[in-house]
Amino acid sequence: MAQNTNEYGKIVSANDGDNLFGAVIASYQLNTNDLLAYCQKAGRVIMFAEENGELYIAGTGRTILSTNTQPPSPDLVFNVYSVTKVNELITLGKDQFTVVEIRSNVVDLKNGEFILEFSEQCPPICY
Repeated sequence: MAQNTNEYGKIVSANDGDNLFGAVIASYQLNTNDLLAYCQKAGRVIMFAEENGELYIAGTGRTILSTNTQPPSPDLVFNVYSVTKVNELITLGKDQFTVVEIRSNVVDLKNGEFILEFSEQCPPICY
């Protein structure tokens, strides 16, 4: 079976992100070192979703990495990013905090003056 080598996500400036994706509805601040630890556990992709005021972080196979009070609903749609793109964002942004931003149609990651978006959705693209 051929391995999928696609990368998920594209980095844009924070100013461009606001113009492209609209206003932030909710946000969750993560210590960047904690996010890096999630990335190490995640595998090739890392996924983010928000449900009932909780941020869910998952890795390959939709394995939940974050500590939540309840499991996510089975039909919750996650936004999928390549771990390599998250690492690139952190290298560019150089901020000790990374913010997961919930907007009307997207979930993006912001570090410093950069935003990672253009994710895939799981389902249907799940690894």
